[in-house]
Amino acid sequence: MLKFETISYEALFGPTPQAEALQRLRTSLLESGIVGIRFVPGFEEKVAAFIEAARTFSALPIEVKSQYAPQRDSGDVLGFELGAEKYDDQLPDDKKASYYAFVPNIPKNKWPQEVNLQTPYVELGTVIADTARKILHLIGLNEEIGLDLDKLEFLGRMLHYQKIGDTTNGNPNWAGAHYDHGVFTGLLPAFYFEEGKLVPEPEEAGLFIRPPRGKTFHKVCAKDTSLLLFQVGEFGQLLSHDRIQATEHVVKKSLGGIERFTMALFVDAKPDTRCTSISTLAQDGRYADNRAQDGSITYQQWGEASFARYLVK
Repeated sequence: MLKFETISYEALFGPTPQAEALQRLRTSLLESGIVGIRFVPGFEEKVAAFIEAARTFSALPIEVKSQYAPQRDSGDVLGFELGAEKYDDQLPDDKKASYYAFVPNIPKNKWPQEVNLQTPYVELGTVIADTARKILHLIGLNEEIGLDLDKLEFLGRMLHYQKIGDTTNGNPNWAGAHYDHGVFTGLLPAFYFEEGKLVPEPEEAGLFIRPPRGKTFHKVCAKDTSLLLFQVGEFGQLLSHDRIQATEHVVKKSLGGIERFTMALFVDAKPDTRCTSISTLAQDGRYADNRAQDGSITYQQWGEASFARYLVK
């Protein structure tokens, strides 16, 4: 099991923020690659409403859900997808279904007519976004290093990891090992269902993380559904020049007929945000092949190169 800090929202953001809590926040992100924030105001009830809506949408026929698919060829990422990613030489994540939308809501977002996914999605995403912005300021990923926290973008991803069934391609993972390419990521604790009933997380399944200074993956045990989890993305590593490092993670499948539901909220810089980095990630082709004469790269270039690398062709 991975050891990581869980810190109360009040300790970090209450009337008298605690220096010890701030140190634990920084240490956990640096050493474990993840941190849990407890008792975020309004979080638990919004999670419950979101999971219910996510399950209702996910139960719709595939031909209905596919009406809300993005037009990837035109740069659209919003809406429903299934099995759209693969990492390195791994098999595609064929049992990972997603529904992307920006938070707060924008006209380009696609929302299903069959179920009210929009309201719980946006309300929950807003809570996560507000907390993420505050944490980024505390750990120094802010205006001082060129990241305007008032101009962040937040891309939500509803995730439904489907039961294995008869059509799995043999991939042992629901999501292959990878790093998020953005600045920061907020995560719900996952909810597992078997034949429509809520069940505990299986021992073999769930989120596994390789700590920034570690060599092996360790299971993240987050049974407390009041926890809001955060991990670092690659652009956050670039901006901080490796002061904090991106979190490598994998989601392992359940061996039985169990489904997994969660949400990730990706914290993105504005597309024209420019970064000049001495991070080890500056040697990555996504950075090296797109840098300007002054050695900088925009977030849009980084994001587009990342999508091109990971999307199933």
